[in-house]
Amino acid sequence: MIYPKIFNNFSYIINKKTSIAIIVWILFLIVGLTLFLLISFTYKYHIYDSYLGYIKKIDNSFYTIIYVPQNEISDLSESDLLVDKKEYSFKIINISEEYYTINNNLCYQVILDFNLNEKYLIENNIIEINFRKEKTTIFNEIKKGIKLWIS
Repeated sequence: MIYPKIFNNFSYIINKKTSIAIIVWILFLIVGLTLFLLISFTYKYHIYDSYLGYIKKIDNSFYTIIYVPQNEISDLSESDLLVDKKEYSFKIINISEEYYTINNNLCYQVILDFNLNEKYLIENNIIEINFRKEKTTIFNEIKKGIKLWIS
């Protein structure tokens, strides 16, 4: 194929005018990328794990039973427990030795003790429990995701 002479002509390439729309588009991309990087390194937020649990009466005391995946059990003691946006202090009473398979995940039964409101203290009442983890950034979560994807 024979190329036109303009592609081999250095002075033509240097003196060629670039469209204003292309320059504006490139500036928007640079500003957008800079803002994304700035936000992903500086903005901190909490991550929440949500579980469905049920209330069980054992030895005249009410306990909450949840099923937690194997890889998340170690994070429970470092998290804050929330029920209906109210924070509670809790204690892990027991972690079962036998495991259960829920959605192809190995889960363990965890029995929690905390002072729940009277309106929830009904045998076999199902409640949603949230665990608030430490603050993190978008950049840290992207790094964790890449490590999980590679392994």
